[in-house]
Amino acid sequence: MTTSIQVLKRALEREGHEVHLFVPRYTRKDPPEEHVHRITSMYMPLQPEDRMGIPWPPGQMRQLYGQKFDIIHVHTPFNMGWMGYSKAFFGRVPMVFTHHTLWEEYAHYLKGVPIKLGRWVGHQLCDFYFRRARAVVMPSHEVAQAIQGRLRCPFEVIPTGIDCAALRDGDAGKARQELGLRDDDELFLYMGRMGKEKSIDFLLKAFQAYCQQGGTAHFALIGGGPELENLKRATVEMGIAERCHFPGYRQRERLKDYLAATKMFLFASQTETQGLVLIEAAAAGVPVVAIRASGVNEAVEPDGSGLLTSPGRLEEFVAAMQRVDQNPELHQRLSQRASSWADGFSDREMGRKMTNLYRSLRP
Repeated sequence: MTTSIQVLKRALEREGHEVHLFVPRYTRKDPPEEHVHRITSMYMPLQPEDRMGIPWPPGQMRQLYGQKFDIIHVHTPFNMGWMGYSKAFFGRVPMVFTHHTLWEEYAHYLKGVPIKLGRWVGHQLCDFYFRRARAVVMPSHEVAQAIQGRLRCPFEVIPTGIDCAALRDGDAGKARQELGLRDDDELFLYMGRMGKEKSIDFLLKAFQAYCQQGGTAHFALIGGGPELENLKRATVEMGIAERCHFPGYRQRERLKDYLAATKMFLFASQTETQGLVLIEAAAAGVPVVAIRASGVNEAVEPDGSGLLTSPGRLEEFVAAMQRVDQNPELHQRLSQRASSWADGFSDREMGRKMTNLYRSLRP
């Protein structure tokens, strides 16, 4: 979500708009950015890696409630979303809500809360905004079809765009040096949150099977999250720790170096609304092997930018990995097509479509 919001801000600014972001403060050392207002926050009780914005002190909140805005665009149903909604309601400003995440699929993070109840809470949180927004933005058609019946307002499908040029021409040598790899070592990659909903345990099982079948590549998993330490322990228990690398979070401008060093991108999540990271991999010409799922199906061109496999079919997934790994002609074809496929997800087009939506809501 963070990446999507940053990309949207830049795209709208290129369209000539002034965009203000109100986000939780993570540390006192957060770098100052123009028109980015960092709100006092606290750790979320059940998810300490995330922060929850607090409408205090009053002087700080005047940055939000004391300014006049033409549009309020809410990207989260939680505390920051409530602040945006209250500003829109009392200021009589049109509110747009983007449904970035299938929140009901994150119910397992509510420790001590039954899964069914957690899903119901996630469902109700989003429905609050669906009923009150002037328009809802969906990043994919599949998500729009799934929740269309819950909406009480118009919706628009606007995929998050990317800056393809920023993901190309990376320095593979830098990434290999950080990972301790030789120039001839092949590398598979995952980038994203280390959470149960991302099904990374499935990827580790697939990589283990690949290694057992004679595969020689290494596997780098970039990112952090609540499952990071569990995943590290799992690689030791599975006997693949020497070839699995967890470099942690990396600055966005460094991702192109890892992509440049990568032969194949692996993805097994079935809880995506768009699968933006799959388009980012394609932009760098990296073929994808992923599982068919909502959000993924529109981010990967089957047999074009990558290969898609059936949910839960480990053998099928490993076979797809082997096909891309062992067939140079297939790899080259997928790589070339991936780059051109990603060009269709332009951040400039996203900015233009969002601008048109905003204007349609103005009196």
